[in-house]
Amino acid sequence: MSAYTRNGTRTAADVVNSIHFVIHEHDIDRLWQAQQAIDLLALLDTSQPSPITLDHVAAIAAYVAEDLRGILGNAHRADQLPGEDLADTL
Repeated sequence: MSAYTRNGTRTAADVVNSIHFVIHEHDIDRLWQAQQAIDLLALLDTSQPSPITLDHVAAIAAYVAEDLRGILGNAHRADQLPGEDLADTL
C-alpha cells in the first residue's frame, strides 16, 4: 500500500501532497486539444494518397510544441503555490 493511502483510500490532502507540479484548468484544456491534434495525425494513412502534406503535419507539430512550451511555462511546483490549503479546493 502506498504511503499516501489510509484504509485503502486516498484523501484529498493525500492527492495534493503527491502532486509535484500543478497546471491551471485552462492549460488542461490546451493539453486535451494538443492530444486531439496528435490523435488526428496518428490516424493518417501514409500509404494512401492524401491532400494532407508533410507541411501540414509539420505545422500541427509546431503548434503542439509551442503550446506545450506555454503550458510547461505556466506550471508551478506544488510546494511553491500560495499558502492556501489546496485540499479544501478539491
